[in-house]
Amino acid sequence: MKYLAFDDIVRNLLVYLKGQVPSLNAKNDREEVLKQIHSMTFTLRSTIVQLEGAAFQDPRNSEDFQNIEKELQSLKVTNSKLEESLFLEMNKTQELKEKNASLSSDSEHAKVIKASLEQKLKEFQEEIKLLKNRPAQQTPVHIIDNTAIDELKSEMAQLEVSLGKAAETNKQLRQALQNKDVELTRSKEALVGAMSLDKTEIAALKNQLANNEQAKTENATLKSKIAELERDLALLPPIEIFRNNFAAAEAKTRFLETSLAAAQSELKSMRSNIAAAVPEALVHEKKLLEQRVLDLEATLRSVIKSRDNSSKSTENFSFSPEECVFLFETLSTTTNRLAHNLENRDVYVRSQEAIAILEKSNAIQKVYTVGQLFDSKIHKAAKSFKSDFLPDGIVMHEESPGFVSGNRLVQKAVVWVAKSLFSCTECGNVCRPHEFFCPKCGLELTAPDGTSKRDLPPYPTAIGLNLALVDELIKQGSIKAANALVSLIARDNPANAELGKRQAMLQKA
Repeated sequence: MKYLAFDDIVRNLLVYLKGQVPSLNAKNDREEVLKQIHSMTFTLRSTIVQLEGAAFQDPRNSEDFQNIEKELQSLKVTNSKLEESLFLEMNKTQELKEKNASLSSDSEHAKVIKASLEQKLKEFQEEIKLLKNRPAQQTPVHIIDNTAIDELKSEMAQLEVSLGKAAETNKQLRQALQNKDVELTRSKEALVGAMSLDKTEIAALKNQLANNEQAKTENATLKSKIAELERDLALLPPIEIFRNNFAAAEAKTRFLETSLAAAQSELKSMRSNIAAAVPEALVHEKKLLEQRVLDLEATLRSVIKSRDNSSKSTENFSFSPEECVFLFETLSTTTNRLAHNLENRDVYVRSQEAIAILEKSNAIQKVYTVGQLFDSKIHKAAKSFKSDFLPDGIVMHEESPGFVSGNRLVQKAVVWVAKSLFSCTECGNVCRPHEFFCPKCGLELTAPDGTSKRDLPPYPTAIGLNLALVDELIKQGSIKAANALVSLIARDNPANAELGKRQAMLQKA
């Protein structure tokens, strides 16, 4: 089996996973989603096997590496042969030079002998001339033997012939030496070219080996990542928990769809009623509301006045708790209905003032929110945020106030909550920070507002949301939490004057 390269395996895996994401989003059937998840798991396992095979494969056993190694060996053999031929040619050239030098010395020696013989011949000829010119009466002299002269001439002729042959041989040897020099120069150039090619191939092999080493390091990092993924997969709950979660989500979706349809139908009916209502009826209703608010204010003022005249105590109120609750609910309903109505803005303001009068006279009391721990009995969570530096479940912001009358809850306070610890809402099991599902029952962990732990947004750093919480933490003596919160806000708001005052106060503390 021929393994793919690491880059190809990882690239194919990324392309596959990118294609699976829209396919998962497009599926509505739970069984199809489960089948696709099984298919993705099988593909991941096969990819891991391919990566392990590519990791344990020796790159030196690959076909390309072996071909390059064979070419390198052939180049080395060719290089050695060229070097041997070069050395042989150099030896031959040296022998030719030595032979040429010996021939040159022989020709010089022959020239010397020839010159000596010519000198002797001239001397003999002069002696012969002297003998011929000498008179007859003189004393007879020895007759010169002509055979010796002939022998000398023949020897001189032979020496001239041998000298001519030596000159011809010398000329031939010089020509051969020049040819050998040309061949030697060409051989040297060929050898230098082969050596340069050899160096280029060696450099390419070194680069390939460096790439192989880099691939090994990348393989090691991929193996570590795969091991981490396997550990994360092992920590995930079994498939039954996912099925239960899917079933719960489907039931919740059906309930929400039914509620949405009912709300839409109710909204349509309300719109039709409003469209069918005549302007005169709206004006009449406004007048009735204004009169009702005025009556309520007058009643409250008269009661407060009579209470002040009868007793100086501010803890008692002449209305019964049921009557106070009725008055507050009436005023609260009026303010809620007219909150976004510009035509009845004055009625809305009067209703708010009436609620303030009830609160001032201790008929109703506000629910403490900012800096307190979240209590589902008196608080309603509108938003939740992730926070590791604040106490778990602390109320960080009040969206709308809550009220109580004595021991009776009149209206829950709508608040924002900071979460750091999560417990299962089904079995109450306290879960660890890295868990998103309950390990005991498999239910998904959620914040008080219903947001999943996985989708919990980070803590906001707006000054308007956090100054009240900082003041409350300082009052409670939670200096560590207040310091952490101020440090977080100061990163995004470094030059705020109010924040600087709190920082100075914390430094003194």
